[in-house]
Amino acid sequence: MSANVQVGLFLARYQIGGDKPGAPSFQLDLAVSTPKELVSGLGHITQAVNPPIDYTYHVQGNFTYMTVMPNNTHILVVGNGTRESILPDVNNSSDSPTLTFRIVLEGDWKLGVANYQYLDADGNVHRISDAPVKIIE
Repeated sequence: MSANVQVGLFLARYQIGGDKPGAPSFQLDLAVSTPKELVSGLGHITQAVNPPIDYTYHVQGNFTYMTVMPNNTHILVVGNGTRESILPDVNNSSDSPTLTFRIVLEGDWKLGVANYQYLDADGNVHRISDAPVKIIE
């Protein structure tokens, strides 16, 4: 991704985790607004367990540039998501898992590491730490 693409509004697709057998895989499709420092889009978590996990989320959040030293900038993306439901059930939204995430990206938006957690349909919290993040171009 060149520097001129990163100004204004751009789309980014990330693969988070999924690098180990049986680990959850989190795909994040974001629209990034650099003037407002906002992100929004869709997240999709899958895992090959029994029963298999296949959750889709509407996500939103913000980002900030973190410069520790000159020429060493990282990007912190923080957000959350609400599970997209196949069956509309407005009276029982507590059954829908929720998602929170914190991603630290390199200054070029291409690689990083993520911590995220989601609530499954049974109410169990799943925490994933230090998951590798890479952009899918």
